[in-house]
Amino acid sequence: MKSFIATSFLAGLALASPMMENAKLELQARNAARRSNRFRAVGDGGFGNITAATVSSTNWGGAAIVTSGVTEVSGTFTVPKPSPPSGGSSSTDYCGAAWIGIDGYSNSALIQTGVLWCVQNGQYEYEGWYEYLPAALIAYSGFSVTAGNSVTVTVTKTSTSGGTTTISANGKSASHTFSGQSTKLQGASAEWIVEDFTSGNSLVPFANFGTVTFTGATAVINGATVSASSDNPTTIVLESSSGSALTSTSISGSSVTVKYV
Repeated sequence: MKSFIATSFLAGLALASPMMENAKLELQARNAARRSNRFRAVGDGGFGNITAATVSSTNWGGAAIVTSGVTEVSGTFTVPKPSPPSGGSSSTDYCGAAWIGIDGYSNSALIQTGVLWCVQNGQYEYEGWYEYLPAALIAYSGFSVTAGNSVTVTVTKTSTSGGTTTISANGKSASHTFSGQSTKLQGASAEWIVEDFTSGNSLVPFANFGTVTFTGATAVINGATVSASSDNPTTIVLESSSGSALTSTSISGSSVTVKYV
């Protein structure tokens, strides 16, 4: 496991294990990579129209509605218990995250909230967090989750420079409000995503997360509440560097199911 020294990012946060701090910093490092992230239309051998029905990504798996006028996204999912992938080493730090967000699919803005998980040597770490690109993610203070918890998350765009994230589990909730941000929210997409991260220029080892199903997966678009299956959703397949699918996604009504394959 790599060793990191956290400075300003850790200010005000409770001390966590090296495994979790490693994962937090990896999520910070992915920001620049995500801003230049491109999606490839599956089967076309190259980069296709980003509004194609199915696209592949090196770090996202899930679903997105690509449109305009998105002001809110919601979903509920059960926190998975991760495990090393087939053939993986128990001593390796494997991680992943599930989140919902507004923007980020086709632009450099993104407001999001979700849960991070890691496993190493039979030890597990979980954390609820929020983020507004290009700043780093921040853990919700005094909020804890673990495998098997049902988590409800909501992101609301209140202006082009701010919004609110909310997370609820175990009868407790936490939220954060952003304002005056330099990156402008366009309301151009709604997402329900399971993500692998990058550290520097490399993807971190991706945990086998089993299945994450977002229920109550809805978005408010131009004032109307729609389900994830509405408005021609895009299915995103997370692929390995060799082009093998690591996830599959199915969308039905207001449910988005992402499976590790």
